[in-house]
Amino acid sequence: MRKVTGFTLIELLVVIAIIAILAAILFPVFAQAREKARQASCISNMKQIMTAALMYLQDNDERFHRIKSGVASFNDNCPPPRPDQMLGSEDMLNPYVKNGGVWKCPSDSIQRDDCGCDRYGTGIGYPISYSWTHYQNGYPYETFGVHAYYNAENSLMQAAIGAPAETANLYELWTTVSYQRYFSYWRWDNSDIADPAWPTAPNYFTANWCGSGDARFSIGAHNGLTTFGFTDGHVKTMDRKRMCRVVGGRWDGSKPNYLHWDAQYK
Repeated sequence: MRKVTGFTLIELLVVIAIIAILAAILFPVFAQAREKARQASCISNMKQIMTAALMYLQDNDERFHRIKSGVASFNDNCPPPRPDQMLGSEDMLNPYVKNGGVWKCPSDSIQRDDCGCDRYGTGIGYPISYSWTHYQNGYPYETFGVHAYYNAENSLMQAAIGAPAETANLYELWTTVSYQRYFSYWRWDNSDIADPAWPTAPNYFTANWCGSGDARFSIGAHNGLTTFGFTDGHVKTMDRKRMCRVVGGRWDGSKPNYLHWDAQYK
């Protein structure tokens, strides 16, 4: 009579335990590899945007583009008077980019909301995952960036940037309110970009937008690092807290400050 052999229950349990251990080890590795691929796509997007910014610069008397131009006309009418209700940086650069898809980082999962026709949707138009550093004359310790927001201000000239390769002016800001119908959102205080108190994705804080606490804000990140575009056109992924030293919610005036346009702070 032939003897039938097979695995014992103990052997099966040992094999299952080994597979579970291997899976626990490999899954984080796969997740990091997937995020690296998304990061590479994000870097490619930002390089295209920075190239467009430099082309705009040459066509406009060597002055950098604005964060927005004109008075905001955003409203929640449904249907809206027109899909794009504000002239923002994306509108100024799209003639050079010619691809709305470059404004979205693949890792940016924050839902957009237009407070109207596309309530709790993606926001009318494409999402925008990138923002520009803010410049406002007379506020050097907070708004020491490059691009003007308020109508009374102009963005800086290329010649004013003392160290272009060490001055970041584009960064990842993932918010509920950044999309084509509105504009590329921004921080009045550039030190927020490096402030440890600000959340790094996937963490976020909430604010009011269409209702109470329904907007999310986060500094975008890939495995803890944020991608920056520099005024000479190159793109680099860095720890955002290294961009400048923040004490008590403000830049402390020390070097280096890669967000400030003035070379004396490099």
